[in-house]
Amino acid sequence: MTRALLLILATLFDLGNSFGQIPDDSTYNSWWANKQKSIFQQIDYGKFFGTTTGYVQIANGKDTLVLDFQSSQTTLDIIKDSNDVYDNSTKKYSTQTTSGKTSFTYETYSFANIFTITLNGEQYNIGTIDGAADTPIQGLTFNYCHDGNTEYLTLFAAKPLHLTTTKFLMNTKKMKYLDAKKMAKTIAVLSGSTLIFEIRK
Repeated sequence: MTRALLLILATLFDLGNSFGQIPDDSTYNSWWANKQKSIFQQIDYGKFFGTTTGYVQIANGKDTLVLDFQSSQTTLDIIKDSNDVYDNSTKKYSTQTTSGKTSFTYETYSFANIFTITLNGEQYNIGTIDGAADTPIQGLTFNYCHDGNTEYLTLFAAKPLHLTTTKFLMNTKKMKYLDAKKMAKTIAVLSGSTLIFEIRK
């Protein structure tokens, strides 16, 4: 895994320069070139397994928490898009912290993505997959590389990411968006938080 980590880190800082800004044609081209590196890009459906390593540092009110992932069991669910409009499938990565108390999911479809943390029974998320599916989470970089049949997807918070319980309240309390937004709780994933998904094809 050492060689793969070096490759990830070598490209991480270059990628960080293009994320977090208004997308233009060259930015979209670099994103697409990066997505094409994924050995799962052309797979329409299936379930794959691996591990997640890294940490996510969270500001929750006055408290700062560190969510630790040490070879945490991880599942990649590839869900076929029957319409095959902007991408052939949605890819959903699911894992949990080393303690097993907090879960995490990352979903991606075309250039859109959703980052979700379930903390103390409540879901906090950022991002959306709708419309043209071309709006990624600003400040969250992603990088794919592989070693044989093992893929490494790195997520890196280049700036604080603010996750809310708005969608959670809409789904569980059947609230309208504006009402849920007013009542929603917020946590911030702090800069430098890094997760590496190691998934076997």
